[in-house]
Amino acid sequence: MKRLYLILFLISCSNNDVTEPIEVTDPIIGKWFYYSYRNDNEIHYADNCNQKAYFEFLEDVNSSYVSYKTNNSSDCIKDDTMNVRWSLIDMEYSIQTFYGDGISASFPPRQVSVTYQYYGTISDSILTIPVGAVQNLNFIKR
Repeated sequence: MKRLYLILFLISCSNNDVTEPIEVTDPIIGKWFYYSYRNDNEIHYADNCNQKAYFEFLEDVNSSYVSYKTNNSSDCIKDDTMNVRWSLIDMEYSIQTFYGDGISASFPPRQVSVTYQYYGTISDSILTIPVGAVQNLNFIKR
C-alpha cells in the first residue's frame, strides 16, 4: 500500500512540473523604421518623411519594404513598395528585396532576380544594414 501511495505521489508531482514550451520569435520580426544613416562614421538622421519608410518582417520570411518621399508640393507620399525575403545566416540577416511574387508571369514561370541583397545585424535594438564601403542604414523597431 505504501508503494501505491508513493507511486501516486510521484505521478502527481511529475504532472505539476510539466511546463509549457516557451515560444521564441526571431528578434527581426516586426516593423523596423528608417532612422538614420552613417557615412564615414558621421551619423545623419532621416527627416520626418523618410522616417516613415519601414521593413515589415513577418515570421513566414515573406515580408515587405515601404518607402516614402517628399513630392514637389512638400507632401510626404508613399514612394515604393517591394516584397522582401529574409533569413538568418551565421548571425547575419540576409534581406532580399524584389517586385511581385518573385516569379515571372512567363510560361514556364521562372525566378525573377532580386532587386537588392542586403546583409544586416541587430545590436542595441538597431537593425544596421551596410549599403556601401563606408555607409550603413539604421532602422529602429516600433
